[in-house]
Amino acid sequence: MHKVNFNNLDQDLYSFTLKNNLKVYLMPFKDKKNYYAVLGTKYGSMDIDFTVNNQEITSPYGTAHFLEHKIFEQEDGIDPFKVFAKSGVNTNASTTFNNTRYYIWGVNDLEKNLNFLIDFIYSPYFTDNNVEKEKGIIKEEILMYEDDPAWKLDDTLRKNMFYNLPVKEKIAGTVESINTITKKDLKLAYQTFYHPSNMCLIIGGCFDPKKIEKLIKNHPKLNSFKEPINIQRKEYQEPDDVKEEFQIVYQNIKVPKIEFGIKINKDKFNIDDVKLNMYLGIILTSLFGSTSNFKEEVISNNLTTGFYEEKNNYANFITLNITAESDKADILIEKIKNTFKNIKVKKEELERIKKVWIASEIRMIDNVEITVDNIYSDLVLYDKVYDNRIELIKELNIKELNKIIKELDLSNQSLVMILPNESK
Repeated sequence: MHKVNFNNLDQDLYSFTLKNNLKVYLMPFKDKKNYYAVLGTKYGSMDIDFTVNNQEITSPYGTAHFLEHKIFEQEDGIDPFKVFAKSGVNTNASTTFNNTRYYIWGVNDLEKNLNFLIDFIYSPYFTDNNVEKEKGIIKEEILMYEDDPAWKLDDTLRKNMFYNLPVKEKIAGTVESINTITKKDLKLAYQTFYHPSNMCLIIGGCFDPKKIEKLIKNHPKLNSFKEPINIQRKEYQEPDDVKEEFQIVYQNIKVPKIEFGIKINKDKFNIDDVKLNMYLGIILTSLFGSTSNFKEEVISNNLTTGFYEEKNNYANFITLNITAESDKADILIEKIKNTFKNIKVKKEELERIKKVWIASEIRMIDNVEITVDNIYSDLVLYDKVYDNRIELIKELNIKELNKIIKELDLSNQSLVMILPNESK
């Protein structure tokens, strides 16, 4: 095992790679009783078009999310949720645009539960009948999200911002696309993207790393894989501009809701992705954070009952989003746009934000779940773990930040408003 000191703090991170190319990271905590484990694959709703063995494949929208559901169904009828619950351990899974992950957390029997986690994820069971049965469950889920204003805002904005990237479609797909998914689609997706070489396993908490290493290296399921499949994902030609600049949606709500987004092409910047994300995060924090002039003004003038800023990575694009609720939406939108027009971050503000971030990194190392999730996010986004993030934060400087600000193209904007039905 390779061992590094994490963030120059009193915490070690161990790592090793299996012969099947599964990347494993272990973070044993000295003073914790709980544990948290994530086994994930770089396979999300964006992975629609790909080539395997010189064959071009186009899978239906929602296949990754559908597959996540089916992984929990075992041939012997055993319910993984009930197995974990017997030892007081929780389990769940989630699918995003770029990955699917399965996770467990608890305090009891890590070795037994980790063994079963690996077992059931690498024991897929697909039949025509159980695939058809699952369609009804997923279609209900899709319709439920359709009625949720927060999901409706997000889904509509992405659809309006992107022409070709599959993020324009819902993670769960549509009722129509779900109807077309077959057992063959699921098996092909599983064989392609659930090979250990496309996956990673991260565990944090109370355990002996040597014992866990031995368990993982000797697990029969992980020693049964053939050579990894060479996955060639389609590279989409996505324009820099947004597809639609404005749309109004009507729903059964009382207070109008808005989501405003700016579309940014990462390829326009000559800087590492991780640093670009940090600098854009600084800009968002400075403009819209808890101590920003914007927040003070909109709250004191009762322009919103609440808002939040968000940064999202989609392939080679980043979006900067502001979501808010307001009965004075037109005024609020104008203030958001004007705030983005006048980006100025002083050196003192940059240094203050850096200190807050460093303090946050130090605090987070005490939280098993957050630390493991951050390691997993690094692997998904950057294909490496930044075990020296505090040093990266210290390296951020006003010269580079001003260069990013100068190169930012903020003209590619889109806005979605949800208004009450009675305002039609």
